[in-house]
Amino acid sequence: MSFLDADSFIFDSQSSDSYNLMMCWIDDTANISANGLRRTIDSGGTSHVRLKTNNYGVSFDGNVEFSFYVIKKDETPFTRQESMAVNRWLTASTVPKALYFNDNALPSLHYYAVCTEIEDKVFLEHQAKRLVFRTNSPFGFTDPVEKRFHVTGEEVFSVDNLADTVTGIFYPRILLSAKSADGIVIENVSDQKSVTYSVSEAIPPDSSGNRILLIDNAQMRLLDVNSGNRLVPFHEVGWTTQYSSYVSSIDSYMESIYWFRLIPGTNTVKITGDCEVTFIFEFPRKAGCL
Repeated sequence: MSFLDADSFIFDSQSSDSYNLMMCWIDDTANISANGLRRTIDSGGTSHVRLKTNNYGVSFDGNVEFSFYVIKKDETPFTRQESMAVNRWLTASTVPKALYFNDNALPSLHYYAVCTEIEDKVFLEHQAKRLVFRTNSPFGFTDPVEKRFHVTGEEVFSVDNLADTVTGIFYPRILLSAKSADGIVIENVSDQKSVTYSVSEAIPPDSSGNRILLIDNAQMRLLDVNSGNRLVPFHEVGWTTQYSSYVSSIDSYMESIYWFRLIPGTNTVKITGDCEVTFIFEFPRKAGCL
């Protein structure tokens, strides 16, 4: 069903099994109230002439939060070294890391979280640790899926948008690898928009002569993979005052920068140029999907 059925978890690429731990619930039921479903209506005020508020949408009050206990599988007390090792693992990162629960539920979901509380407990002469994980989103996420295309000239394909966002819009990450500095056009025919990249010689090649660009559309940033994910200035990909990008679906050009996105439903995508393009999809799932 959910994380309530899990007996172990994976955080920051390490499993609780490696520390001889199992999840459990002590003295009370699991706290699932902080599941990302609390929302506040964004609205204006009322007055003697405005008898109804103007509603502008809703905002999430908070992100998903997990609170549960762990004990040693053999139910023996934690030694000082064991306790220190568990605490070191859970508090090593100060930024959200992937959190998975081995609950066998479908679809498989993960979260991005920071462990914010570790509280040692004793109950019925047993030792336990109460853990709290706070995530950075009111959503869970599906396992990342990659679609890779080797393009010589032109490639057209379809992509289904499976995101559960309020608007239905989803921004994937794109890994672009090319030897040539020629313009590469990635067009969403369904969205009637495109973006053109000119892979500059300022981006160093790898041992195979490929210049690799990671396009983080959701965060609106470009990263030079071969240089330790250096932040790439826009002019290095040809985004200057003379920039334009051809859109075949409307037989015209657009001069504004388009961060590639998927609109609701099935999207037709067209890539023009000689390159290898990998789309990385990590679709958000409904708030409250614990």
